[in-house]
Amino acid sequence: MSRKISQVGISLIKSFEGCRLKAYKPVPTEQYWTIGWGHYGPDVTEGMTITQAKADSMLVTDLAKYESFVNDPVYVPVTAWLNQNQFDALTSFCYNCGNGSLKQLCKGRTIAEIAQNITKYNKGGGNVLAGLVRRRKAELDLYNKADVSIKEFEKSKEDDTLELTNYQWTTLRTQVKALLDAKTISDTSWLTKIDKKTLTTSELAWLSFIVAKK
Repeated sequence: MSRKISQVGISLIKSFEGCRLKAYKPVPTEQYWTIGWGHYGPDVTEGMTITQAKADSMLVTDLAKYESFVNDPVYVPVTAWLNQNQFDALTSFCYNCGNGSLKQLCKGRTIAEIAQNITKYNKGGGNVLAGLVRRRKAELDLYNKADVSIKEFEKSKEDDTLELTNYQWTTLRTQVKALLDAKTISDTSWLTKIDKKTLTTSELAWLSFIVAKK
């Protein structure tokens, strides 16, 4: 079942987008116009106006679209292991930066590595924008805010350690080393987990997905 953004995430988006009922361009170099709660696209034209009800309706539709990207492992390979705060933060990120940037942010990265790169997306028209710096910081703070689900995830990691033959561990190490050499992934701790035989079933599932997408 696909997850939905919580009210916390919606409030974050609203606080940065604001609601304007007449089309505008936050950055002059933008290709399209923006209206409502940050709705952006070719359907918004210069001089266009809408009602508050229409703006609220557009927000609901847009949230569903961006939620679907964060729920999709093609865009977020680690989506199954995100807690609600992390899901909300990435939905806000996608709402603001688009699905292409979401995929770029998350491809081949662990949950921790995604956090390390969120704040890099702070430019508009090639320039660092104060508003984007603040938004990325707010998203990162939310992303890093622990909740019950992450504790359950950590517990499941402890309770779900793999039991493989030596041959299987050796084969897995070879595959992961190849991913690292190809820079498909960058976290060398995967090799440490394999060497210590502490890799979990969930982590193996993620690595298998990366291998399949390579």
